[in-house]
Parts: sequence; C-alpha cells; structure tokens
Amino acid sequence: MGSRRGRGEGSVFRYRGRWRAAIRLEYRRLTRDFDTKREALAWLAEVRLKADRGLLPEPSRVTVGEYLAFWLENGAKPSVRPPTFRQYEQYVRNHLIPVLGNVKLQALKPADIQALYARRLGAGLSRRTVQLIHAVLHRALSQAVAWGLIAFNPADRVKAPRPARKEFKVLTPKEARRFLESAREWDYYPLFVLALTTGMRMGELLGLKWEDVDLEAGAVRVRRVLYRVKGRWVEGEPKSAAGRRQVPIPAGVAAALKEHRKKVVELKLKAGPEWSAEFGELVFPTPTGRPHHPRNVQRALKAVLKAAGLPDIRFHDLRHTHATLLLAEGVNPRVVQERLGHSQVSLTLGTYSHVLPDLQREAAERVGRALLGDS
Repeated sequence: MGSRRGRGEGSVFRYRGRWRAAIRLEYRRLTRDFDTKREALAWLAEVRLKADRGLLPEPSRVTVGEYLAFWLENGAKPSVRPPTFRQYEQYVRNHLIPVLGNVKLQALKPADIQALYARRLGAGLSRRTVQLIHAVLHRALSQAVAWGLIAFNPADRVKAPRPARKEFKVLTPKEARRFLESAREWDYYPLFVLALTTGMRMGELLGLKWEDVDLEAGAVRVRRVLYRVKGRWVEGEPKSAAGRRQVPIPAGVAAALKEHRKKVVELKLKAGPEWSAEFGELVFPTPTGRPHHPRNVQRALKAVLKAAGLPDIRFHDLRHTHATLLLAEGVNPRVVQERLGHSQVSLTLGTYSHVLPDLQREAAERVGRALLGDS
C-alpha cells in the first residue's frame, strides 16, 4: 500500500508497476515515478524542503527551459505513450531549450517563436519537423495557460510551416499477390499476410495474443501495442479509442493462422524451460517466446520484396496498401476507417486522397450507365 498525506505534503503510491510520488505546490502538481518506494519518499522530502525554503521559482521567474522540463515530466509523461514522450523530449532538448530556454515564460512573445521556426528552417530542418516542434510547444504552452502560469498561448498567434503531403508507396493488387507468394517461404508469412489483409500496425501485430484471435468467427481484436523504448519492450494501448477495434479477416487468413498456431505450439515444446512467459501467448513469437524485434521484421520484408522483384517499401506501407486496395475496390471509407482504427473518417480520406479521383470517375461512369445508358 502507498502512503498518502494531506495537501502540500504529497503522497507515494503504486502506479503501473512502479512507485509514484506526487505533491501539489501552489500552481502546479509535481509527480515522478521511481523503482522503489524509498526513492519516491526521498524525492518527495527533497521537494518539500525546497518548497519550505522558497527554492522553487515563482511563476514570474520561471524560464521557458525550466517550464518545459517541468511540463515534460508532469504534463506530458503521464498523458502520452512512451514513444511519443521520447519524441517530445528530443524536440524540447534539441530545438526548443537551446533557443528559448533562457527566456522568461511570461515574457515569451509570438515573434520569439516565429523566429525559432525560421532559424530551424534555415538550419536545414524539414517543414514537417518544424511543424512537429510547433505542435509540442503549442501543447506545452496550452498547459501553462491551464495551470495559470501565462494569460494566453503565444503559439496561437504563430503560423507553423505547412509541410508538403507525405508520399508513400503502395503495392498494386498484382504486386501484393506476388509479395504474398514470395513470403510463403519465410517464417514471417503469417505476420505479413495479416498485416496486408487487416492494415494493422507493426506494434499491434507484435503485441497480438492468441486470446485476441477468434479463428472460428474470423476476426482479431486490437487491444494493445508492443514497441521498443530505449532497448526495452513496452506494452501500451492503441493510439486512440478507435484504435481498440475488432477486424474481420478473410477465411484464407484464418486458415493460415490455424496452421501457424500449430507451429507456435511446436516452438514452445521445443524451447521447453527456455520459453519466455513474460509477454503472454503471443501470436508471433520468436523461438523463445519473445516478441520479434521490429528491425528483424523490416529486414525480412526487404528480403521478400527483393526476392519477388518488387519495389522497396516500408512495413507501414503494407497498411497503406491495404487501405488503398479497399478504397479502389469501392469499399465505403467509413469501413476502411474502422479497419484502420482512425479516429475520424476525414483522416482516412485525407491520407488516401490520391485514390479519390479514380473513385469519382468510376462513380460518374456508374451513374451514366444507370441513368443514360452510357456504355
């Protein structure tokens, strides 16, 4: 059991397998996670001591650098997934603090932010990267407004650069069939075929467990994501509520998974005590029951593509291929959205707008045939 104290004293309690220390001091709430309860209590005592001695800065004295460091630990870390937090941390450390770190938070002006973006573009950063830096800074400053540290968000009055639409490669139906035929010679075939026929992300596939697979009904449930953070496996939730979804699969894929399950059982028996139970009953385990490293999956993908004489694509492009094929076949965009786990259909349509002109032409031809007898 954790220990809880009154307001201003803080508390220590268990949180996601670690010990979390939390304390509210005037305008802000500080939290930090530790491996042991002793470390959490020690940190809490140090914060209370600094607060009693007036060593914590007043809002008017807080710099942008101090605030961003505080926000990362207490605003961003508890609310975003570890990979996202790592990206936030990199943008803050490499781009925001070096330029704006010494500016007083309450003195930060829109012109300061606009100048930062211009400098970063001049240094060779892409427009997309600068846009992401803007997104991080805007989120941090919005929290500062909510905490009462500043009256308004200066990033609201700044124009972030608009990046060019990101291009991605997809396989044609003929190429996709050739890819799957080539992949049959690889142990990764069940993973590749499920990726291509469901549009699931790599982290969703790596975290998939047999309890999420209903072979009789022909469906898989996406309930978790598995990814690497600083050399460690981390299990998290899908990117959004829509990401938690059930995806129907073709009968042929269900049959392939049935055969694959037999091989997984054989792997487990062969490994014996070497089999890892840490991650549960994964659908796509290594010969020792652990998840496949994303780099190995990507290497296998490239090898399959090369053997099939196909253009080089990323693993994520299998997801794009799935969506593009569905839209080209006339599947309702709302259905595609649900299969991909997008939060809004506008995101689906925006991402795959390159398919829409062909669909519009086909729709026009269908109307012509139906009403005017056009051939």
